[in-house]
Amino acid sequence: MTDRSVRRRILLSRDTLLGLVVVLLLAAVCVSLGLWQYGRFEDKRDRAAVIEENYDASPVPLVEAMPDPAAPLPDAQVWTPVEMQGSYCTEPGCVLYVRNRQLGGEVGFWQLVPFRGEDGTTLMVVRGWVPEDADASSPADPAPVPEGTLTVTARLRTAEPVLDRVPPEGQAHSVNPTQIASQLGLDTDAVVIGAFGELAEEEPAADRPQPLPAPETGLGPHLSYAFQWWIFALFFPGALIFRLRRQFQDLAAEEAEDAGTSRGDDEDGASGAIAPTGPHAATAPGSRIPARSGARVTADHRPRRAVRARRRGQDEEEEDALIDQQQP
Repeated sequence: MTDRSVRRRILLSRDTLLGLVVVLLLAAVCVSLGLWQYGRFEDKRDRAAVIEENYDASPVPLVEAMPDPAAPLPDAQVWTPVEMQGSYCTEPGCVLYVRNRQLGGEVGFWQLVPFRGEDGTTLMVVRGWVPEDADASSPADPAPVPEGTLTVTARLRTAEPVLDRVPPEGQAHSVNPTQIASQLGLDTDAVVIGAFGELAEEEPAADRPQPLPAPETGLGPHLSYAFQWWIFALFFPGALIFRLRRQFQDLAAEEAEDAGTSRGDDEDGASGAIAPTGPHAATAPGSRIPARSGARVTADHRPRRAVRARRRGQDEEEEDALIDQQQP
């Protein structure tokens, strides 16, 4: 079997094909996870860019940021400061507290109040964070809502989704303007549906709950995680290639060893053998004269003369005779 056919058999073997399927699946999973992490990085990058552009910008009229109060808030307008003149709804039941809001590791409430502008448009405004009463699931000493005409600057945020849970009296589970307007009995046609406001400042200034912190603009480790997953995706094909390369190297080593053994056998067969000695020694082929004892038969079947043993010296013979005389 030729080297090419053996290598083809290794490449098309069941183990290699099964390993290839596993490698493709694992690589696809790693690539998908890398793309998912890269997508999260892009989302955070775009969100951070919008925050940096809008958060400290000069306030604009609400109608400029949201021409249609019923339309969703565009992504490019998130955190845009808007300025309104009007008054808060200070009637009983108008002030709501949004549950399960954290600040500095503590759970509390957002104080949520409808603010009605002079043009009749109502914007839900979160005035700040209120700690939770330790004895009951209710806000502890919330600041009063100011009365009268004010100029409010608030940053627009996207409306939260509706939660299908009945909240306690005077509280809410999420800041969804449609749900809040229905809960307070307000006319939804005049309410900004797609956004709510996070209070930046009031004029004249009044007591207010603790202001909410600025949003995070960090990008997180998502980009590095994406590259790590993509490196993992390259590892599996590399491992398969390394395994096949080792198999080919082992095959080449075995073939080299077999070739060396075959050459050694050929050399031993071509070399001459020692002819037998003794009274029954065989005669050399092609000759009637028996081969001498200890003679080596050459490749042309001619015996070589054996080396004769040297004669014993006179001193050695005298020593042997002396030893024989001493024995009884």
